[in-house]
This record gives sequence, C-alpha cells and structure tokens, in this order.
Amino acid sequence: MGLFIRQGLEIPLEEITFSFARSSGPGGQNVNKVSSKVFLFWNPETSCVFAQETEAIQRMKTAHPSLFSKDGTIVISSQTSRDQPKNKMECLKKLQELLIKSLRKPKARIATKPTRGSVRRRLETKARNSEKKAGRRFRAED
Repeated sequence: MGLFIRQGLEIPLEEITFSFARSSGPGGQNVNKVSSKVFLFWNPETSCVFAQETEAIQRMKTAHPSLFSKDGTIVISSQTSRDQPKNKMECLKKLQELLIKSLRKPKARIATKPTRGSVRRRLETKARNSEKKAGRRFRAED
C-alpha cells in the first residue's frame, strides 16, 4: 500500500516521514495540548520508485523551490484541520497533486508569426503615438 500517482507508479508510505507540531489558529483550550499540525518529508531523489523520473523532479524544483530543503527533501505542511489524521491526509493529497502535475510534460510552445493585419494595426498605432508626442515637444521660437 502506498501513495498512488499513476498506473505503475506508487510511492511506498515507508519512504514518507511525518512530524507533528502544535498548530496555530483557533482551537480553544485544546490547541495548547494537541499536536495537530503535520509536516511531510519525502526525498524524490532517494526514492526507489521516483528516482528515475529526473525530468519531473527538475520541473518540481523549478516550479516550487520553496517546498525543497537544501538536501532535496520535499517539506509539505498542513494545519487546516484541528484533527491530526485529516491534516496527514491533506499533506498526502498535496504531495500526490504535486507529483501528478510534475509528471505531465508541458506542451512545447510553437512560435507563430503575427498576422499582416495585426502588424499594420501596431504600426499605425505607433505612428499615431509618435505624432501625438511630437506635438508635445518644446520648440524655441527663433
């Protein structure tokens, strides 16, 4: 049993480490006694399943550099709920969404040429603005 990403790719839960802390925000008297905030730690580069997905790891690092620690570990936290198991599931869900998004290769952008009409309109606007600003210039009367 693990975190399902896609067919043939499932992260074993043994690779994921959790840490707990006291959550900030509302919670009444209980907030000072219960550690409901959850931190998830997972290193994709040392993962036995995900390590070969180097492009996806690089996409994650460029898209979300704040999630990575210096040693390459992903750190995700959740404190939306007052319940520790719910926050733990929220962290796993965030990791799952991050991995699914990073595995999707971005579409290559195909450069297009501007249409003849758009070029004409752009040049007409530039000429109009040039005339307008030329009229504002100071001319000393000789």
